Amino acid sequence: MGVSTDSMNSYISRDLKRQFSPKEGWMIEKQPDCGGVTFPYVVSRKRFGQTKRYPVEVVIEPSVSEKMVEEFAAKKAAAEKAKISLEPLMLVVPTDADVSAVPDDIVVKYLKVLKVEGGQILWWKKTVIAE
Repeated sequence: MGVSTDSMNSYISRDLKRQFSPKEGWMIEKQPDCGGVTFPYVVSRKRFGQTKRYPVEVVIEPSVSEKMVEEFAAKKAAAEKAKISLEPLMLVVPTDADVSAVPDDIVVKYLKVLKVEGGQILWWKKTVIAE
């Protein structure tokens, strides 16, 4: 299973900050403890006495298998068993990754700097049309 490495952390953090603005009170924590369970990222915000926490898993692979999904669900269940309230799990994957095994209750977010082509993960830049 692929994991987020140091070179990917800045891209993942950047994409999360675009969706969850720090100006709106969102905090992005890297590998925080959630009741004995660790997620690569947790995005949280405390508002009106309630804390919303979105656990974020990162898979840098051409596809997400059912086994990976089961592991993610088990981690989330373990955190909730330890009385940590969590919002739906977010999954960060390369653009065009096969996410057919991912159920609808997991939010899939595509990492724009990586793309899957022919079963390979490639750095991906937007092409500029020549005039």
